[in-house]
Amino acid sequence: MRVKIVSALAATAALLPFVTQAEGLSYSYIDLAYINTDIDQFDEDVDGFALRGSLEITDQVFLFANYADQSTSIFGDDLDVQNYGLGVGYAWPIAPSMDLYGKIGYVKYEADFRGFNADDDGYSLALGLRGRPADQIELEGAINYVDLSDSGDDTSLGLGARWFFTDQFAVGVEGDFSDDANTYGIGVRWNFGK
Repeated sequence: MRVKIVSALAATAALLPFVTQAEGLSYSYIDLAYINTDIDQFDEDVDGFALRGSLEITDQVFLFANYADQSTSIFGDDLDVQNYGLGVGYAWPIAPSMDLYGKIGYVKYEADFRGFNADDDGYSLALGLRGRPADQIELEGAINYVDLSDSGDDTSLGLGARWFFTDQFAVGVEGDFSDDANTYGIGVRWNFGK
């Protein structure tokens, strides 16, 4: 896992010389994505949708929130999983079109199977890079950490790429990779900030 993280950060850092021609990044946006999670030692994929948003408070401070709803069928019964998160972030510009950012937040997970409900909550931390190597292309990489009260902790590597077909709208692909599960997604983003 450490090799993946170091490789991703090195690849992102290699983009630094090429990210000076695009405008600044917006932290005011709404995302809607289809996501699919492949859990190790579990035969069924868990899929559904994610809704995420961010709102700039100042040039560097932003608030964020996310919601994901996924499900699968096990022996003919539905397993439903939801997670929620909200928090605050800070972006440090390191080039005209690249930011280093940090986030801290509250997270909650809920699962329902055959009428049995389970939930857990905790906190999340993230450290990431966002950049525009071209006017229409945005790349992102982050190290994400989640610590839940009862279920323990997990570290993952998140990667994303977006193509802006207008100044405000983009389509993108994403992946989140940890030791126990990988999540892939495709979605749309609406920027309503700068």
